[in-house]
Amino acid sequence: CVQHERFFFDDGNITFLAEGILYRVHRYFFCRDSNEFRSRLSKIPTHDGASSPPVVSLENVKSKDFDAFLSILYPPNFNTWEERPFEEWSSILELSTRWGFTNIRDLAVRCLKPPSSNQRLILGRKYAIDAWIVPALVDLCQRLDPLSLDEARLMNFEDVVLIGSVRERVR
Repeated sequence: CVQHERFFFDDGNITFLAEGILYRVHRYFFCRDSNEFRSRLSKIPTHDGASSPPVVSLENVKSKDFDAFLSILYPPNFNTWEERPFEEWSSILELSTRWGFTNIRDLAVRCLKPPSSNQRLILGRKYAIDAWIVPALVDLCQRLDPLSLDEARLMNFEDVVLIGSVRERVR
């Protein structure tokens, strides 16, 4: 395992492991903002400074996704907002939803700009963002091009049928 170059703090009191990378951070943020982590970390003794902090393995979490998530908790500069690509905001939305970080999830929903109506619909369904679903469906029904096979494969069956039937009725 290797220590993360940015998110490994000497004064951190919990260590997370994701894809062979160690992150030593402050459990306070995780306990304060997430019921899941509050419960999970309550079973782990607190770090007293005499020994190494406990290591918590993050199953099914990619290090690049955890990096994006931690960059919200530990911004490099409080005076400027760091621009993030769609993929990073998607990772932040995924982890904040999975772990119950409501405020970070709300931030991700506000900042995430899906590049297509299809992606907005898929993310809206996956993460229960109701405000995205109807506008995405309307856009997909009104556009000139029909759904591509690749788009349809990513969507749920009901949405594909709904879009197809609405488009057929309009025509």
